[in-house]
Amino acid sequence: MLTSVIVRVGAVCLAVAGQQASARVTVQHVDSLDRVYPDRPSPDAFRDVPISIPRGGSAAFQFAATSPRDVSCKMVLGAIKREGGLPLAGRATTYRLQPVHVEGNTQGSLKNRPGGEVPAGWMKHLVRPAPFDVMEVLIEADTIELTAGRTHAMLVDVEVSPDATPGRYTARLELHSDNDTVSVPFSFDVHRTLLPSTHSLHSVHWFWPMPENLTNEDPPPWWSERHWELIENSSRQLRRFGDDTVLTPLIDGREPLIRVSRNEQGDYDFDYSRFDRWVKTFLRLGFNTFAGRHVVNMGREVWVLDRATGTLEPLLRDSKDREAWLRFLPVFYRSLYQHLEENNWTSRYLQHQYDEPKDAELYQRLAGLARTHMPGVRTIDAINSRPETFSATVDVHVFNLITLVRNAELADRRRSQGRPVWLYHCTSPYPPYPNRHLDRPLSECRLWPWICCRWRADGFLYWAANLYRGADEYKTSLGPFPNGSQDPGHPPGDAWFYYRGPDGLRPSMRIVAFRSGLIDHTLLTMLAEADPKLAEEIVRGIIPSATEYRTDPAVYHAERRRILIALDKVQAP
Repeated sequence: MLTSVIVRVGAVCLAVAGQQASARVTVQHVDSLDRVYPDRPSPDAFRDVPISIPRGGSAAFQFAATSPRDVSCKMVLGAIKREGGLPLAGRATTYRLQPVHVEGNTQGSLKNRPGGEVPAGWMKHLVRPAPFDVMEVLIEADTIELTAGRTHAMLVDVEVSPDATPGRYTARLELHSDNDTVSVPFSFDVHRTLLPSTHSLHSVHWFWPMPENLTNEDPPPWWSERHWELIENSSRQLRRFGDDTVLTPLIDGREPLIRVSRNEQGDYDFDYSRFDRWVKTFLRLGFNTFAGRHVVNMGREVWVLDRATGTLEPLLRDSKDREAWLRFLPVFYRSLYQHLEENNWTSRYLQHQYDEPKDAELYQRLAGLARTHMPGVRTIDAINSRPETFSATVDVHVFNLITLVRNAELADRRRSQGRPVWLYHCTSPYPPYPNRHLDRPLSECRLWPWICCRWRADGFLYWAANLYRGADEYKTSLGPFPNGSQDPGHPPGDAWFYYRGPDGLRPSMRIVAFRSGLIDHTLLTMLAEADPKLAEEIVRGIIPSATEYRTDPAVYHAERRRILIALDKVQAP
């Protein structure tokens, strides 16, 4: 049980818009799905009915602040209380938001350039032309520095305990500067409905654990205690914002999770000590599934310790010798399978083989090796083309949106066979389809779990939580290619949803919105069991088709309330 809320000191200067003199700091509560730009006035004040939250759920409250002078402010969040004075059972965390730079808009596949031309008809789907800065990164802090004439933003993230008392709760966010204090109220409704401890939708944003991808300070040595600390701090954020599955390294790289050695007789041995620590760390944080990294080209990255000489050597004399790799892969698979079985982890493990495969014969061979040498281990892959060719070979078929819509019969056939259907997106789809790039409305980030609900996907996959490839993600947003190119590069924000801090990854406004969508999905799944007709009506009202969908934040809040009111009537007291 969480105790009554104890507010952390955050960082905001707050005042009710229109009620403070122009010489004072002005702050107003704005929608958490509104984009805030430093060079533009604050969005309109939030005027909808209070946000609806299930017990066990969470919600974010955004505030925008301006000042006629440079000023340092301290924020104090007052106690969150129900009518009658009962404190909220839960906790609240306050953040200042840091802007990031968007140097180019979404322009298409492999051709996004700083200031590049946007294809005809796309701009109406984007928030504004680049370049621009946008408030994006959540940073816990106890002060905020307001710059004269600029718009700043803050966030209060409220987590409601499962045993919280239903009702309307209110609080005030106060900002103290010099001899002045200003404040703004906000409120929300806690409903009787209890959110399950796990979401109905599986979620994974591929986590890249290289030390330089986990901190904006000097990276520690691989697998040092500091590295493990950064892994745990970062993965805790991924779990907090909805992921239950983690991409897991295997024997790849000079610093592999599973070390490979060879004795004088040519026999191989695999050291699972790091792998075991990885699995146990993520299990402790609440993850339940581990997806082994893709094996198709892994051979060129495998290094082997020769015990006789003590030297580290490449596994393959010729890095392009795929046949040699495919002869070795069963040796590793048999060892890995035995280790999974000994630890009762087989049911938790998925194996990626070949991302967006093109070669059907090679894919069949890889699938055969996995099934032969790891019986019972499920395979998973994103299939971008020819789904009829590849779907029968993979246990967890991850469709892209366009392919899923066009192959509804194939997806239905899989479901009838008890075979999972997942959904992914990456740089695509492009307008008029939704995406989650930095130049798209924040509501589209909340929309994707609704899309999963609409097309009955069991899980959601994204390729990059934190793949920076040498870029400073605060100063640039076009995603680097493997060679580091950002001119051209991937669309803005495509290569990361988290930002490096001194002690690990920081969440973003985009992932906050996505978490709200995960909660929506779970509630819709609950509603579908009680009233499938109403659930279907609500989902299709938000997203009639893959190119027709609602982006007005107020619609999402209204439908959340509608869902919870319906569930409150059928939930056991």
